[in-house]
Amino acid sequence: MNKSLASTLDRSWIGWNGILQVDSHVLPYWANLIETIISYTSSIHSGLRGVSSRALTEPVWSSRWSTQCLLLLVLALPLTTKVVSTARFRRAMSLSPGEQCRNIPLAPYWIPGIYHLIPLLWNPVQAILSITNKNGQGNLFRLRAGGTSFTVITNPDHIVTTFKHSRFLSSKSSTMRAAKYLLDTPPSIMAFYEADDSGMSPEPRKGSKVAPGDRILYKQVHSHQKYLASPYLEPLAQRYLDSLSHNLEALQIGDDWVELPDLYEFCQEVVTEAILESMMGSKILELNPTIVEDFWSAKKFSPEYFRGWPRWLVPKIFRARDRVLAAIMKWHNYALAHGDHTTMEDQDPDWDPIWGSKYVKARAHFALQMKPLTARARAAEDWGLMFGANGNTAPSMFWFILEVLKDPGLFAKALADIDPCVSENGSININALGERPFLQSMYAEMLRLRTSSLLSRIVEYRDITIGGHRIPRGEYILMPNDAVHFSTQAWENAGRPLKIPLREFDAERFLVASDKGQQFNQDGLSGLWIPFSGGDRMCPGRHILKLEIFITFACLFLRYEIRAKASEVDGVKCDMKYQGLGALPPDRRVPFRIRRKTQEEAQGPMQRHSEAFGNKQR
Repeated sequence: MNKSLASTLDRSWIGWNGILQVDSHVLPYWANLIETIISYTSSIHSGLRGVSSRALTEPVWSSRWSTQCLLLLVLALPLTTKVVSTARFRRAMSLSPGEQCRNIPLAPYWIPGIYHLIPLLWNPVQAILSITNKNGQGNLFRLRAGGTSFTVITNPDHIVTTFKHSRFLSSKSSTMRAAKYLLDTPPSIMAFYEADDSGMSPEPRKGSKVAPGDRILYKQVHSHQKYLASPYLEPLAQRYLDSLSHNLEALQIGDDWVELPDLYEFCQEVVTEAILESMMGSKILELNPTIVEDFWSAKKFSPEYFRGWPRWLVPKIFRARDRVLAAIMKWHNYALAHGDHTTMEDQDPDWDPIWGSKYVKARAHFALQMKPLTARARAAEDWGLMFGANGNTAPSMFWFILEVLKDPGLFAKALADIDPCVSENGSININALGERPFLQSMYAEMLRLRTSSLLSRIVEYRDITIGGHRIPRGEYILMPNDAVHFSTQAWENAGRPLKIPLREFDAERFLVASDKGQQFNQDGLSGLWIPFSGGDRMCPGRHILKLEIFITFACLFLRYEIRAKASEVDGVKCDMKYQGLGALPPDRRVPFRIRRKTQEEAQGPMQRHSEAFGNKQR
């Protein structure tokens, strides 16, 4: 019977996915290996030096010569393993599709039994990319951590096929990992999540044992898909616009230039408060004046949370998260005493200050009906909502602004694309804004270049076939979007010639010529552009994220002028510490200047204001 490595890692404060297992033969394997080596060196020592019977009973390592021999053999084992496994892997990866081995090749490794555990624990995306960069994207390959196998898919066609098999796959392991390590869901509640085997369809899967009212994973996904799409999307976006506009007007910035230390921090403050108010109501902000600061203090430690560091080792990062959880529980207590979370009918208001949107009310409604979900567990749920709603928006907004600060011509085109959506009195047509071709291309390119996600699935319900290989039930599948977002060959094969390399920003990469002019187009890019995953588990927040980015950009530059020195914006890169965790933050602070536009400037067409910007930017 297999021994769970995840539980072992938890006890030793290193956890990765809560799913890894090591066969029970691994430790005996190493014990037998060392015993064999000692026995072997002992026989050599006896034969060559003629030791006495008394010497044979002494520890082998008492001899300097035997110790050296032991070390040599121990070092030779991983080296030999690496050479042999590399040769096998390269041969398998070089075969044409018609010659492929029946078994998916195992990537090179150093230590039998351990395999790829260490790189998977530390940086799984980089481990996969290093293999892909050396061997290409044509074939599937496997990684192992003890007795658990992971099939890695980096071929766009294979990724599309995987998404088509969504009904046989599950992302439960990723959900469990996030609940345990990121959200700090109480251990006593984890079994409740694990028990939901009902699937994602309205009707539970045949053989499911979970009660209809306890379908926690299904209800989570269903609430996302329902309340983050039409007809609920438009009022949610309008509430965001209203909140953001109010906050921008309230900034203590006049028509004289003001120096601010960091553009990313500015985006965090401006965007997060508007998102929290539009989704969760204004009362949570009133009750917790420092919640925006507390959220980002905790968010920056997300890599440490996912690695499972223990509280006693790094108490600072846990205190940051504890403050957010305490703030949410304070809001929950107030809302339950003074609000009504059941007002979700069509005739009910789309928003109220206590509970916020119908989306949050729906989540509260099903959570309160599930007896195992304690107040602490419900707070962890909404910490997860807060993380998902804000964690990608602020960094995405930062990169959107940074690109126009670097290129005045790009800035002029972006403003010109916004202008038809802004009325003479400054009001914004949200639906029209979301359909602007140039903005959509900029947005898609920003996500391609600045997001890094490791998409994870488990083959839960039936064996599937990908690229001619059978992937059995119980197998994990990993798909890093970095591998396809930067694959020159794959993009050219898709009929997308590269005017600008994929490692650089091209605002027009997703535009194609048509009778109506340049139009936003993603034809042929299935499996190539996957910042939001795919299949039936595609990120439901993608629609509101796009509108939030466009609204913020339009509202900000309607009211303010922003500049930054070329020396401050050139060379800014993504902070790869967060690789695999979504939208990447910048690797440094970016100082900038900002001033409020005069009334005359703010009332004219937006593109008129880009000329001065272009002349003075640098």
